[in-house]
Amino acid sequence: MTDRPAQITFNYTRLDTVIQGADAVPSLAEQIESRDSRRVFLMASRSLRDNSGVVDDIADLLGDRLAEICVEVPAHTPRPAVLAAIQRATAVQADLLVSVGGGSVIDAAKTVQLALEQGLRSESELLEYARFADGSTGPKAGEFSLFHGPSRLRQIAVPTTLSGAEFSNNAGVTDPTRSLKEGYRGPDLCPQTVIYDPALSLHTPDWLWLSTAIRSLDHAVEGYCSMDCHAYLEAHFLRAMTLLQQSLTVTRQDRLDLAARSRSQQAVWLACCGLGQVRHGASHGIGYLLGAVCGVPHGITSCVMLPAVLEWNSLVNGERQRALAEALGGSGHCAGPAVRSLVEALGLPANLQDAGVSREDLPRIAELASRHPVVRNNPRTVNSAADVLEILELAWN
Repeated sequence: MTDRPAQITFNYTRLDTVIQGADAVPSLAEQIESRDSRRVFLMASRSLRDNSGVVDDIADLLGDRLAEICVEVPAHTPRPAVLAAIQRATAVQADLLVSVGGGSVIDAAKTVQLALEQGLRSESELLEYARFADGSTGPKAGEFSLFHGPSRLRQIAVPTTLSGAEFSNNAGVTDPTRSLKEGYRGPDLCPQTVIYDPALSLHTPDWLWLSTAIRSLDHAVEGYCSMDCHAYLEAHFLRAMTLLQQSLTVTRQDRLDLAARSRSQQAVWLACCGLGQVRHGASHGIGYLLGAVCGVPHGITSCVMLPAVLEWNSLVNGERQRALAEALGGSGHCAGPAVRSLVEALGLPANLQDAGVSREDLPRIAELASRHPVVRNNPRTVNSAADVLEILELAWN
């Protein structure tokens, strides 16, 4: 008898429904009506409010069920903006969160949910639940995960980017004083319902739409390379890569092609099935720091770091990378060139210089990254800041 295979445990999130190819406003109306919510706290990106009528349309739809609109959460989800949103949602006694926008708005809504469920009001109370970039945690960081019942307050998300935040039970918040990320996690912080409207994404700037797609590609690629990956996830990840490569190329040529945008949204659905299930590596870990320290948007961090990390890792997982390269229309034992080719074809920054990173920042990034818990999970072991500098040099040109 052969040895018993390794046990696989897959925990599904408490996401109930994904509505694909929808008209966002009537679909949202149906979802809200089914919950009989009376105090809806609407969170949206300011740019969407200023450049489209969708936020006003949703407000009109809600009528007297709208408790308040919050459009004050900017990119990278800074903690002061999140705390202000928590206080406002508490004051209006919100019974449903609706987010319309990108990952920063969705993550802010997750943190609002955690705070209202746990009765958190102050900065110090919130930080007790944080997981910090250096691997340390607040004294109650695991307590929300042990919450004995489902959250009474949940979120409906209408994503306008391809970051995939809507499929995660994690929320990232930035400490602006230290320029570092802190994380929050709970068993049902992911939205209860996700509504994808490809037409709504036409209001998203092209660079943001395309670069956040590379972020989700990063989820799939580093997920596939993770020691935690297994056949169920592999199939999702590989299909996501091919769908992204094909659909993004079409969108680059014709931004009004809604079918291509819908396929990209479906690819994100596939790419993010492993969030919280598999450990990512250096592209994600270094990317968090480039975002927090240098202000680089997360999609752009994946554009510049993923090819470099794949090249650096190819010494230990080159055979595994063959499948990645093929899924992206390339070949060989390193998928880095295939990713870089896609990034360049989409007109996105392909190196750290193009992303606006100063060479003077590299030693600090390297030092912080060498201690980052996500970087420590990289397939090729990162032993020191010198190793991270090697990766950063690959990403420099």
